[in-house]
Amino acid sequence: MFKNNRGFSTFETLFACHLFLFAALMLMPAYEKLMMGKKEVRAKLEAYQVLHEQMNEAFINGSTSSIKKKRGEITYVFNWRKQKGCVSYKVQKKETICFQHVER
Repeated sequence: MFKNNRGFSTFETLFACHLFLFAALMLMPAYEKLMMGKKEVRAKLEAYQVLHEQMNEAFINGSTSSIKKKRGEITYVFNWRKQKGCVSYKVQKKETICFQHVER
């Protein structure tokens, strides 16, 4: 701001707006990517928990049925494939996690 003037000049105002918009355009995609990564990790953790619960129930009761569980916004589908318990879920793309029962 110049000494004799009151307020900001047009150039200073445009420069400040430019800096603000540039920062917003650079930081918002990084923030969105970080939040989607957090959501995917949380969904994977939930999938492991569902898989653990259903595998324990299957080994105790001997049932091998397919089950759908909804936790929050995500639906987890548990099913059996050739002595493997698998959980499928979708956040951005469909993911599947499987465990195989090994007898000793």
